[in-house]
Amino acid sequence: MKSMFLKFVPLFCALTLTACGGGAKKTTTVEIPAQPAPPYKTNLIEGKGDTVVAGDLATVNYTGYLYDSTKPNSRGTEFEKGTRSFAPGTGAVLPGTNYSLLGWDQEVPGMRVGGKANLVLPYNLAYGVHEYTSPTGIKVPVYTPVVFEVEVVSVKKASPSAAVTIADITVGTGAAVEYSKTYAAKYTGWLYDSSKAGCSATQLDAAKDCKGAQFDTNTSGTFTFSLNGGLIKGWDRGVLGMKVGGKRTVVIPPELGYGSTPQTKTENGVTTTTIPANSTLVFEIELVSVK
Repeated sequence: MKSMFLKFVPLFCALTLTACGGGAKKTTTVEIPAQPAPPYKTNLIEGKGDTVVAGDLATVNYTGYLYDSTKPNSRGTEFEKGTRSFAPGTGAVLPGTNYSLLGWDQEVPGMRVGGKANLVLPYNLAYGVHEYTSPTGIKVPVYTPVVFEVEVVSVKKASPSAAVTIADITVGTGAAVEYSKTYAAKYTGWLYDSSKAGCSATQLDAAKDCKGAQFDTNTSGTFTFSLNGGLIKGWDRGVLGMKVGGKRTVVIPPELGYGSTPQTKTENGVTTTTIPANSTLVFEIELVSVK
C-alpha cells in the first residue's frame, strides 16, 4: 500500500515553469519547501471504541496548523478548527487524514473512537498544488505541509443502502483519481427504474440495465470536476478507483444523491421536475483526462 501514495519530492527543490508570450519566454521558479519525513501520524490518545471503517459516518474534532518544524508537534499558526462528520474513503478529506483514520497499512492501523492523533502531512498528502484559504482567512500556500490534531468522537455505521454500486464497462490505463487533481469526464444520468426486470429497489445492481428517464447528459463536451468539489457524494464515491480512459456505470442511492430535495429546470417560464425527491440515480461516467 505504501507505494501507492508515499511518493515524495526531495526535501528541497525548485520547479521551473516556462510560458511563451509575445515572442519572449517568461520563467518562474517555484521553490518547494522542506517536507516532513515519516512517521506522519503520532497517536496522542489510544481510542477504545469502534475502529473507523470505510463507509462509516465518522465525526471528528480537528485543528489545523501550518507546519513549523521548530515547534512542539511541528504546530505553527492555527488556521482552522471545528467538528466534521463525513464518510472516510470517499475523498471528502485530505489524503493524509483519510489514511490516518482508516490505517496506513497493517503496521499503522486505523483510529478508534476516543482516539486522538497528531498528523504531520507533506504537501502531497495535504492541499497539494492548490492554495487553500481557511474560513478564518489564513492562506495555506501551494506545496505547504500542514499539521492536524484529529480526535474521533463517534462512528455511525452506514445503512445498507448508503453505498454506491459500480460496474466497470472499460478499465482505464491512465492516471488514477485522487484528491487535489482536476478531471474531465463525459457522463449521462438516468433515474433508476426498479420496475425493470431484475432491478430491485433494495438490492441495487449497476451491472443490470435499470435506466429509466434520462435527466442529464454531457457527452458532446466534457465536465470538469475534482473530488470534494461540491458534487453529490455518490459521484465522489463512484469515481474513486477509476483511471483515465475508463468507463463505468454507477448507481447512487438517494442519501448519496439529492435526498429529499427534488431537482427542477425552467424553460420558457415553465418549471418541471427532472429528479423527483428520494430518487436513485444511474450514471455512466467516462474519465477523459486529468488536468
